[in-house]
Amino acid sequence: MSDRNEDYDFGYPGPGAFDPNAAFESMRAKMSERDRRIVERLDVLEAVYVECGRDKVLHDAFGMFMRKMLTRKLERRKHANVFFVTGPSGAGKTEAVERLLRSHPALQPEQSSFGTVRRYVSISLTGYALPRIVAQNITAAAGGSPGKKGQGEGWNQLSTVLSKRGVSLVHIDETQHIVKDKDSDTANEELANAIKGVSNSATWPVAFVLSGLPRILKLPFDDEQFERRYRWVEFPDLDMARERMLVVRILRKLTEAIGMSIGNMPDTDLPERIAHASRNRYARVCEGVVEAIHHALALDPDATELTREHFAQAWTNQTRGSGVKLYNPFLVDDWTSVPQGSFLGRPRDEEV
Repeated sequence: MSDRNEDYDFGYPGPGAFDPNAAFESMRAKMSERDRRIVERLDVLEAVYVECGRDKVLHDAFGMFMRKMLTRKLERRKHANVFFVTGPSGAGKTEAVERLLRSHPALQPEQSSFGTVRRYVSISLTGYALPRIVAQNITAAAGGSPGKKGQGEGWNQLSTVLSKRGVSLVHIDETQHIVKDKDSDTANEELANAIKGVSNSATWPVAFVLSGLPRILKLPFDDEQFERRYRWVEFPDLDMARERMLVVRILRKLTEAIGMSIGNMPDTDLPERIAHASRNRYARVCEGVVEAIHHALALDPDATELTREHFAQAWTNQTRGSGVKLYNPFLVDDWTSVPQGSFLGRPRDEEV
């Protein structure tokens, strides 16, 4: 008997037999009727997006970017550009950029005799990746075969690969994972030059949208030839002096989507407490409201009103701060003295 794994029958379905969507639905179907009711209401929340001023800024800046990209020079395509979207973690960059790309008319997919032609591809990095791996991931996202290529070969061939599939724009999310810190100027320059090379292709220039933490601006795109061809949009923290009503809108839109109300919350300091607990980050505010709603539904699947107590318990559940009311921004009177964000450990005065 061979020791090779392929000689054993482990009971797994053969290639092509596994349907992830069917498996997911099968898991949902096994839940209790009560849990399914809650999940169905949470499904509705996942489809809700609350637009704000930064979406308009992003839309307008990207519109200028695309118009410049699609301008001809002497009947030929011009070099492409790089579009940066930066902001702290939880600012809402990823979803905003994804919505932007999905909705732009020039980037809509087209049907051809050999299948669907996608005008852009998007990849997301979850940890540090070598530049050549990034090039391979882009190739794979476009439907090509990454193969085994050397350090620069993947980037050198990327324009050709994308041109065969009609892809004109590449979005790299969490770009900070390929930006090295200090003492790595050479590596960052090599990466920037690789991106420039693809965007400067004489036959098929490809535009890039790079989103991530502000450190992505360490990529040296500041040479005179290139600096005038990129645009930059920053997603700052919420300014509650000006954007308090945005938090109220988030509360109202998310709760109204599933038939809940927020009572007199707009007339209290709860919007400020929510922003404080969320580090004044747009996406974290949305996530915090959804978690509070989830807690309300867990207590009563037919809940009709969201309360401060729901936020307090949701914060406790997420922060490993069970029973430590002193640090709960939804329970203490002097909530401004509590550090922003979630308490993830044991406070010093609780240490053994």
